[in-house]
Amino acid sequence: MTLQEIRYFCVTAEVLHYTRAANLLYISQPSLSYAIAKLEKELGVPLFEKRGKQVSLSKYGEAFLPYAKAVLRELSEGMERLNELRQPAAGIVNLGYIYSVSFSVLPEFVNKFYEYQGGRQIGFRFQQGMAGELIEQLLNGSLDILIAGITDKPDIASIDYLPIYSQELFLAVPSDHPLASRESVELGDLAGENFISINHDTVIYHQLENRFKKADITPNTVFEADEYSSIAASVATGAGIAIMPRLPILETFNIKMIPFSDTSMSRDVCIIRSNTKEMSEPLRMIWGFAEQLRNA
Repeated sequence: MTLQEIRYFCVTAEVLHYTRAANLLYISQPSLSYAIAKLEKELGVPLFEKRGKQVSLSKYGEAFLPYAKAVLRELSEGMERLNELRQPAAGIVNLGYIYSVSFSVLPEFVNKFYEYQGGRQIGFRFQQGMAGELIEQLLNGSLDILIAGITDKPDIASIDYLPIYSQELFLAVPSDHPLASRESVELGDLAGENFISINHDTVIYHQLENRFKKADITPNTVFEADEYSSIAASVATGAGIAIMPRLPILETFNIKMIPFSDTSMSRDVCIIRSNTKEMSEPLRMIWGFAEQLRNA
């Protein structure tokens, strides 16, 4: 068993699609399939189940996944610790982020920060999660900073935030849906449709709920999901329509992303920190960069 095989397993378990996982790993799909099969042979159990084109974790895969992630996390932390010893003045920042910023906003922010800093002395330890959960970890000190939306939770007074990006929202429909031929849509066009919604603990959920109320529309939500690849897969099967940001991973599904004629159909992505804790020097540099980015 190799670390590479474990990493391949974790990525495939996250996206539940061999071709997309292979693209994310920059390897061929046959190479990924071979590595997964080799790992399964060594473990003596199937890690995934296939029903047609649908891929899901087996009960063995679900049991093994937390341990596989722990192995990769421990290795990453060990490497970061060595970097801290090599460059003691640099420091590591624990940065939390929501899934929908992971493909464009997060990499762009980090790369631009390194350009602003003029080097890579500051390292990042990344953690993905839901916005509400991440804010709780920010307040208890597990995370130093977040890139996410803002919630309306009572503890919002304990955080400072800066909007750094505006992320447009689109309507996702199956390619054969009556609205698929439209160049743009309005909320009023969606009355009577079945909706697939992001988890109700997210910022987008509450933002769209308010939008529907103002438009006097009660969406028929058939189910909720925690991440957008699952939502897109369900939209492609005709289970319903959804409102979401445009993400690169969605291009692999047979769906149409339609803009809204209301150009304000977007959400702010913010950088967030706790205002009850003193900022470290690395965090101060990141916050200063975010202020410049907001004012640019």
